[in-house]
Amino acid sequence: MVTDRDTNFVFFSSLISERPELKSFWLYLEKILRRAGIGYGFIENTRDIWCRDYMPVQVAPKQFVQFTYSPSYCNTNKYRHLITDTTRVQLSTPLAVTPLHNTLVIDGGNVVRSGNAVVMTERVFKENKALMKETVTARLTQALKVEHLYFIPSQPYDMTGHSDGMVRFMDDHTLLVADFSRELDYWKTTYRNALQKTGLRLIDLPAVNTYVKNTQGDYTAIGCYINFAWIGNVILFPQFDLSEDKEALKEAKLIFRDYKVIPVPSSELAIDGGVLNCATWNVRV
Repeated sequence: MVTDRDTNFVFFSSLISERPELKSFWLYLEKILRRAGIGYGFIENTRDIWCRDYMPVQVAPKQFVQFTYSPSYCNTNKYRHLITDTTRVQLSTPLAVTPLHNTLVIDGGNVVRSGNAVVMTERVFKENKALMKETVTARLTQALKVEHLYFIPSQPYDMTGHSDGMVRFMDDHTLLVADFSRELDYWKTTYRNALQKTGLRLIDLPAVNTYVKNTQGDYTAIGCYINFAWIGNVILFPQFDLSEDKEALKEAKLIFRDYKVIPVPSSELAIDGGVLNCATWNVRV
């Protein structure tokens, strides 16, 4: 599996530079990318900015797996128009690779990866309910080329059921875990039990569960620090104009002391329900 630290190029949906409400965010981020020497490009013909979900997963330097993008949470009149047709997307900087198509229904935001393992929420079984859990697990292991698959319960109130707002690998043996101490006790117990079963070293990362909704009535991602973008030796760390920002950034710099951790104001992005990992597709070119 190609890890975040292996990547050296990042793509964004072209919508991120076109939407008026994201103009100031994009101009700021673009300057950061240039100063950090990170190459970037755009994905055309997308329906929303959350490209992590509908783009392929890179399992080897020259191998990508395109899972089926048809999330159940978008199968409503309110959201159906946001489903990107993955056969129509085009890259501003083409990759000389044809992804392998896989019929499993999976969002990229539910694939948190290390070199030999992946963490997903149990939502993957709901999205592929016509198949036995054992079948889904076997197909995932084969497609992702990993030794270990870990499944955790999805976070309450998160309609997407993605793992990238909950955990991130620091390395093959260490998992960063968002602090959900304010969640319901019964869920926290189930969640912690699932994490402990992985046998990984667990490190808490600050999180603020604001439970704020946007004008569409959906929960925002404000306070979701763990959804940072990681390209090579650079960590783009979100900030939300919260009192907890400074402490979260300090903690990130301690954890990633060998990396360049750059704060990125991300409130405009988070108001629509995602943060930096959601809005990026980082690859090894």
